[in-house]
Amino acid sequence: MQASFVLDSNELDYSFIDKLREMFQNKRIDLFVSETDDTEYLYASKTNKDILMKSTSNIANGENLVIADPKLFQ
Repeated sequence: MQASFVLDSNELDYSFIDKLREMFQNKRIDLFVSETDDTEYLYASKTNKDILMKSTSNIANGENLVIADPKLFQ
């Protein structure tokens, strides 16, 4: 059996370990941990990448910006 988990490091706790033990009872397992980059995930889709690149360009050029009314956040 194979399983993949994506979680924040602050979500690692004893209950997670207990769940792994339950899933892989009496089995030898390999654990591989790597840091993920959310940008890579978002860029995986050409549509998402195009939208993000355009939005970044808009911010850099001060174009198509929506200015929130600060009163809404008081």
